Amino acid sequence: YKYTQKKQDFMFFERFRMKKFFVAVIALVLLTATAYGVAYFVMPVNSAELSRYTHSVSFVCGNAFIVRDETVYYSESDGVVHNVATDGSRVAQDEVISTVYNGDINTDTLKQLSTIDANIAHLSSNGHDSDLYKKDSDSAESQIAAEMETVIENGRANSVEDISETKKDINNARKGTASSKTAKIEALNAERKRIEKSITAKGSDIVSDRSGIFSSYVDGLETVLTADKAEKFTTTYLNALEPKTSEYLNGKTIVSGTPVCKVMDNHVWYIMGIADGDNAKLLTENPNITVSFTNLTETDVRGELFYLGNADENGDSVFIIKVSTYLESAFSYRTVSAKIIFKEYSGYKVPTDSIHIGTEINDYFVYARKGSDSYKCDIDVLYSDTDKGFSIISASESAENNIGAMDRIIVGER
Repeated sequence: YKYTQKKQDFMFFERFRMKKFFVAVIALVLLTATAYGVAYFVMPVNSAELSRYTHSVSFVCGNAFIVRDETVYYSESDGVVHNVATDGSRVAQDEVISTVYNGDINTDTLKQLSTIDANIAHLSSNGHDSDLYKKDSDSAESQIAAEMETVIENGRANSVEDISETKKDINNARKGTASSKTAKIEALNAERKRIEKSITAKGSDIVSDRSGIFSSYVDGLETVLTADKAEKFTTTYLNALEPKTSEYLNGKTIVSGTPVCKVMDNHVWYIMGIADGDNAKLLTENPNITVSFTNLTETDVRGELFYLGNADENGDSVFIIKVSTYLESAFSYRTVSAKIIFKEYSGYKVPTDSIHIGTEINDYFVYARKGSDSYKCDIDVLYSDTDKGFSIISASESAENNIGAMDRIIVGER
């Protein structure tokens, strides 16, 4: 009997212990389910962070050529080269741009001439903005700045007579600055002539027969790459083209017939490259484009399709884009990496699946979150890429909840 009683007591406690274990397991499962349930309603099952994004419909031509209307000038005699014009400067028609001295000439003399020529070019292009010609606090520039402050003060006091007098003072100061610059240029030219007279060697002048941008670097493609020969270019020919290394000849001895320098048209220039079939189609559909360059420092330029050749056996075509905007660094390069931009869309990049269609035409909306709250945001779809599954969106004008104020985009349904 005692054994039976102990066995029953043991079974009772064992059942009680197992019951407690199962209760604990069930409680843990309920707590876990509750936690997941709360998380499910607080945070969407699938969401993505919202951020500004600019998508460009474009392609990159990594081996494009800069094409210009260029005239190359050759030496008519043996001698030492001295470039009168400086690289990148604008020259006029019938202007002496270089001289070839026939005979012995002191190199220090040529250096003096080069320094004077550079100062004249700097003064002519920059005027009193040059660091070489800044004056002290009593300068015309400082005077003009001070007078401008006086104009503001007189304007507040509504003093018409004082404003008129100050205007005269400013104009007089500006005239003084202009005449001062002219005097400096005249003095430099006089010094230049004095040094030239001291040179005993005879000189053969090279005179520009056109106006444009001067360059002392000749790469051998000046007469090859011309826009008027567009129909003659093939993809095979263009791929084989390479500019030769330009040699800086200023101060060096050359023989007759050597290309010394060139003058380039500074109003119109071109970009020539190769486009595959898809990009050639984009060129025909979007003739007005924007071009940016990875190896040029200045801003993008607008251009237009000038020529598109027939496709070769691979579907590639030669293209030429005409640019009518002056870009200083474009005159320093022959080969460039050009990004041809057709359109740009700025907004928010979201998965296309997150966009819902409303009841009316062009009525679109998304669900987004700000903190733990969800909102319906009316949007405009700027661009969609069905292959890659993304779209660029922006807030519609009538949107009650602006997508720009949200943190995350809800993807799909909860």
